Amino acid sequence: MSIVVRRLVTPEELHAAVDVQVSAWRMSKSQCEAVPAHMLKALIENGGLVLGAFDETGRLVGVSAGWFVYTPEGTYFYSHITGVADDVKYRGVGFALKMEQRRQVLSAGVRLIKWTYDPIQSLNTNFNLNKLGVVVRKYVRNYYGAINDGINAGLETDRVVAEWYLDSRNVAEKTSGGLRVPRAEELLRLGAHTALPHDGPLEPGLREGPGIVLIALPHSISDIQARDPQLARTWRLATRTAYEFYLNRGYIVSDFTSDSQGRGYAVLVREGLDEVLSGVRPWS
Repeated sequence: MSIVVRRLVTPEELHAAVDVQVSAWRMSKSQCEAVPAHMLKALIENGGLVLGAFDETGRLVGVSAGWFVYTPEGTYFYSHITGVADDVKYRGVGFALKMEQRRQVLSAGVRLIKWTYDPIQSLNTNFNLNKLGVVVRKYVRNYYGAINDGINAGLETDRVVAEWYLDSRNVAEKTSGGLRVPRAEELLRLGAHTALPHDGPLEPGLREGPGIVLIALPHSISDIQARDPQLARTWRLATRTAYEFYLNRGYIVSDFTSDSQGRGYAVLVREGLDEVLSGVRPWS
């Protein structure tokens, strides 16, 4: 799929960006939670960055929007949304958007982008940790409150804060396909502790001190929510307990892996931030 990413400019493009959001998050028109076109315009005119991904026919199929944040500790860019039209997901559009966002933010002299994502969404966790090279050190319960769309409805909107250190070795190697993550079975042989397993009841087993921690994630929490809302809530509470226990003890969510059955796990390591950003892992 051939993709061109550039800044959005015209009112027509901004209205198309709303349609992309509706498709990406499976929103209903009656309960639309999309960032409206007039707010995207305000971002463009006041220091924000709104990017669009166009396919070979000129159709807008992806959108990303955010703004620069100035704090006493330094400047970073906050990426509020990155969405891809539902019919072209998992075809490289999101990656193209994020790489152009990275390029433009770096050209502005800023080296950190932050955003939030749902830590129970397995595919998105893999994308953020392994494809982009973000790290996670903070978990927030019910960050947005209720969101009525096809992805989030019915679950508390727990989020983690992704930190994307744009010029780090971790990001350079992850975005180029380096820094291989061993399978879960190999990590277990290296002494990893499974804080939440796929097998058996969804009950966290928390233990102080392991160098590597695995937290099981469902393949699709959205599918589970559609067929068994109580099971989805159980997954939310179990993963929340495990994430909070280790993040509050200084662990960093650094990678994503799967086992021989294709089941996914978030990987947490007991390393300092500088070491993780340098590509240091217990298995390397």
